[in-house]
Amino acid sequence: MARYQVDEEYVQSDRMGIYYDIAKKIIERGGAYVAAKDTECTPDDWKRSKATGKPCRNRDADPSINLELFDRMLEGRYGEGEAIMVIKTDLQHPDPSVRDWVAMRIIDTTKYPHPRVGSKYIVWPTYNFSVSVDDHLMGITHILRAQEHSVNTVKQSFIFKHMGWEQPEAIHFGRLKIVGMTLSKTKLKSLGIKWDDIRLPTLAGLRNRGIQPEAIWNVILQVGVKPTDATISSANLFAENRKIIEPRANRYMAVIDPVKVIIEGITEELTAKLPMHPSYPERGFRTITLKPVDDKVMVFIGRSDYDKAGVGSVIRLMELINIEVASKGEGQLIARVHSRDLESARRVNAPIIQWVPPNGLPIRVLRPEDLKLIEDAGLAEPAVEQVANGEVVQFMRYGFVKRVGHDRFIYVHD
Repeated sequence: MARYQVDEEYVQSDRMGIYYDIAKKIIERGGAYVAAKDTECTPDDWKRSKATGKPCRNRDADPSINLELFDRMLEGRYGEGEAIMVIKTDLQHPDPSVRDWVAMRIIDTTKYPHPRVGSKYIVWPTYNFSVSVDDHLMGITHILRAQEHSVNTVKQSFIFKHMGWEQPEAIHFGRLKIVGMTLSKTKLKSLGIKWDDIRLPTLAGLRNRGIQPEAIWNVILQVGVKPTDATISSANLFAENRKIIEPRANRYMAVIDPVKVIIEGITEELTAKLPMHPSYPERGFRTITLKPVDDKVMVFIGRSDYDKAGVGSVIRLMELINIEVASKGEGQLIARVHSRDLESARRVNAPIIQWVPPNGLPIRVLRPEDLKLIEDAGLAEPAVEQVANGEVVQFMRYGFVKRVGHDRFIYVHD
């Protein structure tokens, strides 16, 4: 996806003077008041006012009184919780959270210093106040935010009304949930799972797993922006991702839970020539050569292929040779040459399977399953050494994987 250069950066803790100036203007216009401990409108009185719908004493006082109280807040004459600046709204609003909400509060910065400005300021704006001011001064015309913030849009509308500003168009959208992946904070906390874990459908988790940004973008475009929550299956997301990585990912052979196969009667070298990608021959090929020792060569196949093999069955080792199983022991097959060409394998319906030479690279693949991590151990062909960290490739008949270390891979999907 395209990357954009940042033209300007705004840091809210650097804009405190702006927020104070707007706060005073709203008070002057009669759109806000201060509830303080030494007045007839204390913070507790303000809470009762919200609950009962009856105005607090300072609510309709002369703006000069509330301006003086606000200056006292800025001067540090009140401690944390002893004074607040409140935006006038509608005390009869059916949602109590909308009624006369807090715009400025005092923070004890000796206990909770700000990470950027320390104890320089003790009076801090709330989210709804600061973003309303920022949206206006930065010329924001349209706001995209989650449906859960719809009530905040209502709260912020009173700032715009008091200041005579045009409020931006707010478009609210629901959450995009992925079936089969959980985002339960309680469950994740109990398991000690971080937000960038490959088991999670967070952007960081999906990125670390190997899901491409374009796939997420395409899914969002298909679902569209709507106020209700949307649900997709992980299979839908993986299908979109597969379209993107399938042409990019080179192919390699790898076997999980490897089992030894001894092929007897080999008197000359065997060579396999494998394309990096069957649809893109221009990417080149790699070769694997097996040299016989005492008229035998050894390869490894996956446990699942070993389980299916029976004495007398014919198997084609991909791009190499067709073998017939002579005997099957615990953890080993003895075989002999049946034929060499692909057509002979097709005539007897021989399965075509991956194999790895004895000098294969030991690998471990982390495979997410719900909130579990399964580790598959195996061998990959030597050419896998060339795969870069972070690169997504396909282990044939296993799935797409992302390299994250010398012998470590993450399972993306099939």
